[in-house]
Amino acid sequence: MRERAAVLLLCAAQFVDVLGVTIAVIGLPEIGRRFPGAEASTQWVVSGYALLFGGFLVSAGRVADRYGHRRTFVWGMAAFLAASLAGGLAPGIEVLITARAVQGLAAAFVVPSAFALLLSLTREGRERVVAVGWWTATAAAGGAAGFLFGGLLVHYAGWRSIFLLNVPICLGVLVFARSLLPARTERSGSGAVDLPGAILVTGGLLAGIYGISAATGTVRAIALTLSGALLAGFLMVERRTADPLVPARLVGTLRFDAALGVAFALTFATTPASVLGTVFFQQQQGLSAGTTGFLFAPFSLGVVSGSWLGTRLLDRLSGRWVAVGAFGVVVVALVIGLIGLSTGSTAGFAVSLAISGTGLGAASVAATNAGTAMVGETDRGIASGLLNTAPQLGSALGTAVIGTVALGSGEPDLPSGMFVALGVAVLGTVATLGLSGPRVTVPLRARGRSGGR
Repeated sequence: MRERAAVLLLCAAQFVDVLGVTIAVIGLPEIGRRFPGAEASTQWVVSGYALLFGGFLVSAGRVADRYGHRRTFVWGMAAFLAASLAGGLAPGIEVLITARAVQGLAAAFVVPSAFALLLSLTREGRERVVAVGWWTATAAAGGAAGFLFGGLLVHYAGWRSIFLLNVPICLGVLVFARSLLPARTERSGSGAVDLPGAILVTGGLLAGIYGISAATGTVRAIALTLSGALLAGFLMVERRTADPLVPARLVGTLRFDAALGVAFALTFATTPASVLGTVFFQQQQGLSAGTTGFLFAPFSLGVVSGSWLGTRLLDRLSGRWVAVGAFGVVVVALVIGLIGLSTGSTAGFAVSLAISGTGLGAASVAATNAGTAMVGETDRGIASGLLNTAPQLGSALGTAVIGTVALGSGEPDLPSGMFVALGVAVLGTVATLGLSGPRVTVPLRARGRSGGR
């Protein structure tokens, strides 16, 4: 029971961290009204969080492996709590943006250390598949629920509540972390973190995410060029380093690389669809933030139910076929969404969100299980960092590309943006072919023994 409670605690932390990426989206118009003259800066309330979160995940994962998963987790959660409180009480837009950036940085350290702890608390086989299913469900549901909770909180309690909501949750996690989480977790060695590699990959990811999600024109071109140069330098350094930041035994395997590709394609296709839905519901259909939040509820429920279904299917099918089927569901959902946008059907687009969430949840479970199936104790943090970086990059790139297509010139052309998302989802099925490996099952006797843990 203690291990199960610990897994739920870690999933709660994951939910809050991923929730932070999207919860502020619906609140941006209200924040802009509350800080007159700062409308042009409000985008950084969202972009600042996503930038630091996505940019530091890889380095933070290796730090957790080196210096202890529980220690990294606790300090990260404490920083996230403090930043949430500062954001909720912010007297001006500058303080709010800074608090959100610190939130994103703290989340980058919490997520990989929490996932490493989850793996150390579970046995290989059915028990771990279920735990990973919970983990991916809370991650995907956190991103989806941000639209729901953000809309409801802004409508009924004001924009500050979307940040203050984190305070009691983080306090609860910190209170129970000491008694539920193991004090000693594995480390990969006593040496220092590969500092040159960490600087290059973090700088490359920060420049890339900034160029994709926030910059425009010449600044975007410079940021993306710098990103490419830094990441190329990172690859050169890693080849010559005795103890690299990203072990070749991970990224040199087809299954792990395929898992990264699936995670990237999933969020590239589904996150921008959610953003298009926000524009469609609020600007074109004239719905309130609260009503828009309710319309995203089926998406959140679909993610949870899809994650549960994906976990069950992995008992009978390989991760490859679960992911192929789940991507098919996403494709069908996007077709329905395209029809809904083209005809102006609010109900049609809401239905597409629910179906899309189901496919997203199932495919995420399949990809995460495939990616972690061959991860050893010493690489759990870095593996989690990579598996979480891929969807962050997918979300950022997808939002930038599809947002430019749909909203970049004059009158919004939402169907065109949805069509691009549909094309990426179709291409994403190619990545699922690398998710080979047998299905994961546990004999009946073993299940009986693990159930009494």
